[in-house]
Amino acid sequence: MRRHSAAHTALSKTDFRLFSRILLAVLFALPLWTGEASATTSAAKSSVSAVSESASRYTKGLLWKIESPSATTSFLFGTIHSDDARVNVLPEPVARSLGNSSHFVMEAIVSGEALVQMAEAMFFNDGRTLEQVIGEKLYLETKMAMTARGVPTLGIEKQKPWAVMMALSMPTLKTGEYLDLMLQARATQQNKPVSGLETVAEQLAVFDDLPLPDQVALLQDTVDTQKESEKEFEALHKAYLARDLGAIVAITEKNKPGDARLYDEVMDRLLAQRNLRMVERLKPILKQGGAFIAVGAAHLPGETGLLYRLEKAGYRVTVVY
Repeated sequence: MRRHSAAHTALSKTDFRLFSRILLAVLFALPLWTGEASATTSAAKSSVSAVSESASRYTKGLLWKIESPSATTSFLFGTIHSDDARVNVLPEPVARSLGNSSHFVMEAIVSGEALVQMAEAMFFNDGRTLEQVIGEKLYLETKMAMTARGVPTLGIEKQKPWAVMMALSMPTLKTGEYLDLMLQARATQQNKPVSGLETVAEQLAVFDDLPLPDQVALLQDTVDTQKESEKEFEALHKAYLARDLGAIVAITEKNKPGDARLYDEVMDRLLAQRNLRMVERLKPILKQGGAFIAVGAAHLPGETGLLYRLEKAGYRVTVVY
């Protein structure tokens, strides 16, 4: 009970726009160096440039048809976690597939309980402060980077390094209408059941379970690359609009952190492990059939990506758009 009270107190003292930004970043964004369609970790030897011939087929296209002999066709759509107006205009094949589906599935559903979990996870509750953990120099650099990006700094004193890093990993706010949430709203308007493949707690654990030194290193790297971030975000959007996952992976390789061990560790947590979990949870959904499934495009390609794993599980996977 005390933890809930501490979380609510901390949240009441911070700017709600910052909390919302971090929440969206955790649920619907990846740091720039992951791209929006990175293959997976080099430790798993599954970068797009080195995947098997079968897996390398999945480098072009965002909407995929998933078929099996015993179920109605389902569709898997790779999103870019963005509020850019260019990506929020649904292409006709995507809108048609969503409209014809019987239910909608996304990465995670945000609930009241999830918001409390988020508040508890992102704040220190043991008296430590961000400045104590990351040092005065990085703390001042972080505040300067946030101010330059228009990210509120009120309340960051009690936040963990990963939470601040995620807030700085979002493109500049534009419309506030994120593609993933827009798809969810449209499915709800069409009276479709909506479900998530993961819990918010599972997604939070990707970064919250990292050792503090690793969180600090990720924050340092994010602060150091702020000047280039908007240009790279624009390049990612253009590659996404061209449905060119290969081009996005090239941007990913260009922007990954210098610490190969940390990069591999985070990518394993962020994509490889989660993809395994998602595939298992997709099986009963695909058995039922008729689903429209929307996940970040990062989860699609590569030998540990969803498309190749579904093919290996016996499904017929073909590109639609």
